[in-house]
Amino acid sequence: MWVSIAEAFEACEYDKNVRAVILTGAGGCFSAGADISEFSELSANPELRKAYDVAFDRVVKAMDEITKPVIAAIDGYCVGGGLGLAIACDFRFATPGSYFCIPAARLGIVYGVSDTRNLMNLVGLAQAKRILFSAEYLDTKRAEQIGLVDEMVDDNLYKGVCEFTKQLASNAPLSISASKQLLNRIVNRRAEDLADFENALIAEAAESEDYKEGVAAFSEKRSPKFKGQ
Repeated sequence: MWVSIAEAFEACEYDKNVRAVILTGAGGCFSAGADISEFSELSANPELRKAYDVAFDRVVKAMDEITKPVIAAIDGYCVGGGLGLAIACDFRFATPGSYFCIPAARLGIVYGVSDTRNLMNLVGLAQAKRILFSAEYLDTKRAEQIGLVDEMVDDNLYKGVCEFTKQLASNAPLSISASKQLLNRIVNRRAEDLADFENALIAEAAESEDYKEGVAAFSEKRSPKFKGQ
């Protein structure tokens, strides 16, 4: 699925008929994030884990490099890697009944540098720490207050997003493209410097006992008992 999402964004970039992209979910859920039940298999297979990370990074890269506006239309749960997708978009519209969370601290894993950077750029350092440290759920009202959501849409979500998208599509594509590339380069200028640091932190967490305990507790529907090792 990660590969397919990346391919879709790459195709949109080269399709001259596409002026903007709307990313949304189905079935009353934007995205519940990664399948935690797969984590044990990934942890036991370094090659598979690397392939998974490469596929996810390709998505973030494709979303970061697409020169057209990307709008997330969020209805329902937007969690973990799903929230990573949403914050990689240029704008986020959400229904009042949506919920946002990064449960990494409850699983003993590390949220990646790209997603963490995107989160901090949106909500600031203090709120990013609270979201990552607490792993608490935020409703749309709170998410909008801290800048995680740009606009709460009370009525028809898709209609509201389309109206905004049409406004963007009516403007000069080259102007929007240039502005997006310049802004992204300004805020992302140090991301490459953090790559080795990020990989070391992620590897340490993935090989820890806490990681195994977090995944096991999730599967067994119980509270995890972390030991910091």
